[in-house]
Amino acid sequence: MASQIKCPNCGIYNTNAEYCTNCGTLLSHIKRRELAYAEEEKNRKERERIRKEKSPSLYQKYKNHKFLIVRVFVKVMHSIWMAFMAIGMFIAWLVSSIVA
Repeated sequence: MASQIKCPNCGIYNTNAEYCTNCGTLLSHIKRRELAYAEEEKNRKERERIRKEKSPSLYQKYKNHKFLIVRVFVKVMHSIWMAFMAIGMFIAWLVSSIVA
């Protein structure tokens, strides 16, 4: 079945077309959604990249510091934090496996 779509820009009726044959305006609502989603995803990734650049973590900021004592201190603290998180995750897994 042929679908007739009126162009919102120029008013010409188009049959089974994603773009207007007269002015080239996008007519397909599915294609519009796909393009809007792609643009939104691109903007989200750009915002995330900017956020990461503007506020690096303490570890990222000082892991290559010019003073050895600062680098060692940051890496030791990072290792302790990772070990603490691993133990916490193990305990959470253990509790959830015992309960289930």
